[in-house]
Amino acid sequence: MSGAGTPMSSTPTENDVEERTGHRQDTPADSRAEVGRNRPEWMVLLGVGLAAVILFSVPYWLNPFFYYVGDNPESFTPLWHHLGEQLRAGHWPVMDPAGWYGGNHAAEGEYSVVNPVQLLNYIVVSWFDDLAAASAVVMIEFLALLSAGVYLLCRDYGAGRVPAAVLGLGMPAGGFTLYYAAAGWPLELMALTWVAWFWWAAHRYTRGRLNPFVPFLLGALGMTTGNPYAAVGLLIVLLGLTVELLARKRYRLLAHLAVLGTLVGASGVVVFLPLAEVLVVTDRRHLAMVSNDAFQVPHLGDLLASSAPTYLPAIVNWNGAVRETLPSTYFLWFAAPLLPWLRFGALRRPTPAIRGLLAISLGFLALTLAPSNVWLFRWPIRMVEFLYLGLAVLLAILLSAGLATSRARARTVMTVVLVAAGGYLSTAISPEILGLHLGATVIVLLLVGGAILIHRRFGRRAFGAALAAGTLIVLTGQAATLPVENSGAPTRPAVSVSQVRQNTTFAVGTVLQLAAPETVRTRDYADGDLLFGNGSLLRGRETINRYSGVGFAALNSALCMNYKGVTCADAYERLWRPVPGTTVPLVDALRVRTLILQRALLPTVADRPPPAGWHVVATDEVRTVWVRSDPLPHPGRVSWVSPGLSVDSADVNAENETVTYRAPDNGGRLVFARLAWPGYTATVDGADAPSAVVHEIGAGLVAVDVPPGRHVVRLEFHEPGLRPGLWILLVALAAALAQAVVRKRSFWSDST
Repeated sequence: MSGAGTPMSSTPTENDVEERTGHRQDTPADSRAEVGRNRPEWMVLLGVGLAAVILFSVPYWLNPFFYYVGDNPESFTPLWHHLGEQLRAGHWPVMDPAGWYGGNHAAEGEYSVVNPVQLLNYIVVSWFDDLAAASAVVMIEFLALLSAGVYLLCRDYGAGRVPAAVLGLGMPAGGFTLYYAAAGWPLELMALTWVAWFWWAAHRYTRGRLNPFVPFLLGALGMTTGNPYAAVGLLIVLLGLTVELLARKRYRLLAHLAVLGTLVGASGVVVFLPLAEVLVVTDRRHLAMVSNDAFQVPHLGDLLASSAPTYLPAIVNWNGAVRETLPSTYFLWFAAPLLPWLRFGALRRPTPAIRGLLAISLGFLALTLAPSNVWLFRWPIRMVEFLYLGLAVLLAILLSAGLATSRARARTVMTVVLVAAGGYLSTAISPEILGLHLGATVIVLLLVGGAILIHRRFGRRAFGAALAAGTLIVLTGQAATLPVENSGAPTRPAVSVSQVRQNTTFAVGTVLQLAAPETVRTRDYADGDLLFGNGSLLRGRETINRYSGVGFAALNSALCMNYKGVTCADAYERLWRPVPGTTVPLVDALRVRTLILQRALLPTVADRPPPAGWHVVATDEVRTVWVRSDPLPHPGRVSWVSPGLSVDSADVNAENETVTYRAPDNGGRLVFARLAWPGYTATVDGADAPSAVVHEIGAGLVAVDVPPGRHVVRLEFHEPGLRPGLWILLVALAAALAQAVVRKRSFWSDST
């Protein structure tokens, strides 16, 4: 196996001429020294990262909302801002009852509260007022990290600096990575980034060139993102490295790799165990199945057209769509067109490392073409970028051997056919944008032809520069033209925290919004008149409508509310019905003080006078706002007490609540405006006896049965699974350090 930074050596069978003569025929330019050979590797790596920052800033310059669509405005970025504010205030945001079904942050998993890189980014985001800009900063950061990781990975498999840099910049510009992961599914991007870095570090470790503690740390960063696809990616990488070590007959090293993989897996317990502990009360438990509804399932033909920049695959999508509006399966503009020019000799008699690389790529391919639902893993298109990671390494290895020079005319014809085929397939699926497809096809032909001519005349350095420039041109064209809007201006979410708070000063106490997004206009979002998902956090008030990947089944059912805080029209009537186990309506049991009613959803309700105890504070063509006139009857988060019971005082924080009460001879019940997540316990007067009994009542609220007399009851929340997970993480960390010491002692024997 060649060392990192050493191109894979060519073999006598790497092109047609070599097969006949046994001699390599280089052009004069091919024999030149590789670019920057005297520069240290870290300097080139830094250059790749900086180039990536510039490259991936282009979409943001063209469209300030590019990295602020989908789950970024609805889920992640507003919550990152909120969590960052809590961290700056000295509070570790494990649980927030004010977040309701979206407030159990540790159990959500995807809002990692233990990953140090994410926690630091939360703090950074909290300093921004423009959340679209904040999202762009984080996404460009990880795209640059991914570029650097791909570069290092390519180098470790023997690719030269120029091809590694080209693929390092090109692979993250793929359609799914850029238009799905970076634009709206940031955990996908973070997972892919840490998998790439772990793969590099683990492979380097198996070659005796890196201490195992480094891949452990990188793997732990991947596991603690909270994205389960990171775990899948890490597992496939470990299996591929196992194939390599078996081929090398390095069984002792394989045992050490198994230990490393076990420790990395253990580091994720702190994220996934709390989720497993709360599944019983969530909506997520119903998703565990193996089925195929074809939703977000790519096809092999989509991968064959992955070099066509405007190819929009026919994939079942949201709202019943059967075609994509984004180039979700796009890989690299030059990958397919250059196939006729590549020297495949390095793959004809694959080394153990190449066998492992092929195994990893085939594993990712199998998952990309899998059914739509496999247990809790959904939508296999998520795996396409992992597949492209492996293909990028293979392509970098092949490009490091240079382009073949024989039979140039036949190779040119094949290239033209491949590019034209991509253009035809693009047009066949979406003929309404024929002009866009024709333009993209012509541009790719010109770029490929120019790059090949540059390679023949000026050599590999200039060829690499041409490929990188082509990536910039194609990325700019895609970002400027895709997606093609069907009608009117797109609906834009609110981005300014200060603007929303200024426009929603009417909100007091706990806010509940009854609205649906189908008729929402751009300015309704931007002004904060209506906010969905975690965008509601921009008001700076406690809001029941939030975003959650797990939900709380009882509350969501009671309010007819989905995971983004969208309600049905019947939600209004449900608010005024008594909660089972109490004598108060749901609106009181939730301690709602501000009620926002969307006119499009509730046209008659929005015009009627509010109920007794409420008054109108704002009304316009979009919504009517009612605010409670009468004060809430109980302190803290207590929302109802049984007859004869009175509450004297309450002391509240996120995890705990201390209530002083007086109960009649038969005891009583306290109901709290908190969801009954697993993990709540209660004690009376600081002792276990007489004890208080915690249980769940209608709408999923916490109820505590207390003994008679005057007592102090303390309600406490301890995240189930978090403490054991933290202990397991510490043990894994200590074991990884121990393994690092053992491996250092046996370094020379295992690396010979």
